[in-house]
Amino acid sequence: MSRDRVRCTACLEPIPSDARICPHCTAVQPSPLLDAGLVGGGVFAFLFGLILTVMTLGTTRLVGFTLLMLGFGLVVGGYTRYLDRQDKRRGR
Repeated sequence: MSRDRVRCTACLEPIPSDARICPHCTAVQPSPLLDAGLVGGGVFAFLFGLILTVMTLGTTRLVGFTLLMLGFGLVVGGYTRYLDRQDKRRGR
């Protein structure tokens, strides 16, 4: 068990950094895999949207531009969500 202490995201009590469930409030601690999935999906949508926007015409170009914006939002949102969770768990 790790000696590093972080704060629970629900009750803000100090818990071991490798704990998945808080012993005080039994809240499940968030996994960074969800944030990584958001960022990965955002990169895919961004690149696919970029290809559609550059290489097509008409409505497909509009769909590509929409995917481009959606992908950018997912990448930025997923990364900032990850940073916010890390700061909250470290008690900053």
